[in-house]
Amino acid sequence: MRRLRLPRRSLRNAACAVAFLLAATVATPAWADCQRTYTSQELVADLSVMTVALRDADKNTLTTTGGRMEVGLACIRTKVPAQVFANAYRFIGASYFMRGDEEKARSWFRSFLELSPTYEWDVGEVPLDHPLRRVLDEEREGAASEPVRLEGKALNVPAGSSLLLDGRKLTQPEATLNRLHLLQVIADSDSSVRQAFLVSGNALPEQYLRSADQVAVAAASGDKKTDKANHQPNYDLSVVKVQRVRPAAKTPLMLSGAVIALGAAGIYGASFATHGKFEAASTTADLEKYQRLTNTLVIASGSTLLVGLGVEYAGIMLGGHGPGFTLRGRF
Repeated sequence: MRRLRLPRRSLRNAACAVAFLLAATVATPAWADCQRTYTSQELVADLSVMTVALRDADKNTLTTTGGRMEVGLACIRTKVPAQVFANAYRFIGASYFMRGDEEKARSWFRSFLELSPTYEWDVGEVPLDHPLRRVLDEEREGAASEPVRLEGKALNVPAGSSLLLDGRKLTQPEATLNRLHLLQVIADSDSSVRQAFLVSGNALPEQYLRSADQVAVAAASGDKKTDKANHQPNYDLSVVKVQRVRPAAKTPLMLSGAVIALGAAGIYGASFATHGKFEAASTTADLEKYQRLTNTLVIASGSTLLVGLGVEYAGIMLGGHGPGFTLRGRF
């Protein structure tokens, strides 16, 4: 009787799911002209879909969802962790590879490996002999390149804001070459995204750069007015004092998310019982039956966990970090 090999998700995929809660090369920066917001919940859902599609070698889902994710990244309006972007970059790279565009796949893989340099494909995601492994490994060394600074330039950060590059705070006018980056302008008051740009290499937008000589002169003279003038005003934000009220849905969302996450743990626990039956099966029919059931439970537990984390994240973010203020902006 033939034995079937049962693919299992690695702990790395579970770790990626937890990270979700806390996710043609252009020559000049492209400011996203978004018709609608790409929510963090939609991003989490697409990452979950891509995880299953990659495991199942579902080319159509990989390409369509990967394309939607690539467009949507610059339309996210809430701050998300760098590891979320890392996983998105990896899946976008995989989607380009499946489309036959290896050059763009390599570019996105370099962006991914810069954020997650030690990542290895799980055997449940990509078979050991799949060319996708070779492409990622070939880009691993090049991804470790040092950022290249723009000579004679300093950052021109808008007042009341921060600049994030691939989810990490940008403190110098520099970025690594030969890959794409997502530059976001984040409002310090509530961590909302005011603007977002897709950047090739270190081609940072000119409006966020100024002459290093201006900075030196301002620092030497101690002229705070000059230094302030070199910063962009919050031209697209108005701040209005309002009553501090905790949103009514905040606590229920957070509790619901925790309950759903616990449910995911229960579903995953059930997979151990079906896996035991798989190991004890004496017929091919039973082997195939318990293989499908175990895989279904594992996938369901992962999807349920992502939903729970998304709901809890929505509860945490509801009302922002500055509940006493309302921000109005043009995106």
